Amino acid sequence: MHRPTREDVARKAGVSKTTVTYVLTNRSDVTIPEATRERVRHAATALGYRPHAAAQALASGRTKTLAIAFPIRIGAHYAHVLQSVERLANANGYHLMATTIGHADIQNVEPDLNDLLTSLIDGIILVDVPGAFQPQIQSMLPAAKPIVSIGVFTVGGTDRVVVDLERAAMDAMEHLLASHATRISFFGPGQHDEEELLETFAQQGQLDPRYSAYCRVMHEANLPLELIAGSPGSRRVSMTVLKEHILSEGCPEAIFCMNDEMAVAANRALRELGYNVPNDVLIVGCDGSVEGEYMSPALSTIVQPIDTMCMQAWRLMEARLSSPDAPTRVVNVAAQFVIRCSSVRE
Repeated sequence: MHRPTREDVARKAGVSKTTVTYVLTNRSDVTIPEATRERVRHAATALGYRPHAAAQALASGRTKTLAIAFPIRIGAHYAHVLQSVERLANANGYHLMATTIGHADIQNVEPDLNDLLTSLIDGIILVDVPGAFQPQIQSMLPAAKPIVSIGVFTVGGTDRVVVDLERAAMDAMEHLLASHATRISFFGPGQHDEEELLETFAQQGQLDPRYSAYCRVMHEANLPLELIAGSPGSRRVSMTVLKEHILSEGCPEAIFCMNDEMAVAANRALRELGYNVPNDVLIVGCDGSVEGEYMSPALSTIVQPIDTMCMQAWRLMEARLSSPDAPTRVVNVAAQFVIRCSSVRE
């Protein structure tokens, strides 16, 4: 069976092959009457013509595909980021490919990113690159394709949109202190050395801003740190850890959670142990997930400006694709602490 070609479309529409190429690759920088464009599109549809993706990429220099890469896993917060970027990509005629880097092992970060850089995509959006990943990524810069990094943790030397959590995290901690809670725990990842955190909390940029705000406010209030090592990516693990901590050490008056997923897990664990949120325990999360808003009670949280962040990232990517040698740009956006029922005693 004969597969329709550009020549067939051009013959049917009564135009040149070049015009067909310009129309079907959506070249807006070439002046072609809309009636001609419509005639070409109608001819292509009538013939069942489908442009070959690789050939289109060679002709235009663009694949009209971007990649967005997340560290290790795509949780609830990152799913929201993915949806926001995908809407922007689709609205601008791009396809979006989502993946992770470093999900198997930290040593896989460089090969994972290299696989993306050598694939048929036009650029990469990196989301929340952990400090442990940065050396491998920095060793690959400048990259052959545009990279825009976004989130709380970004990559120096790239166009980036930085989410500032510091002020919102301080607001969250000051809100918990204002409730007269004196035993406030931080529910976050991994094991932490309290003395080390106390020594380094003032060194801006060396700690997660949520840790930094927690340590700073507790230190200034002359209150002891209480760090509970859960799992930001596993509600089941976080519930188990929190229950064991409470049964062993008693229950804190307030819990500042690393993210909303851990806050949801904390709410469930406390309820199963017979505690009431917020009358017995106050809870604050971070990310601003829709799930937290509809939790019972509704979750107080640090809301990240996801749609604004993603829009700015899209603009940086478009600018970089148009001007590959332009100076690197940095855009800062601020998070906001939103008070709901989970941190206000009745």
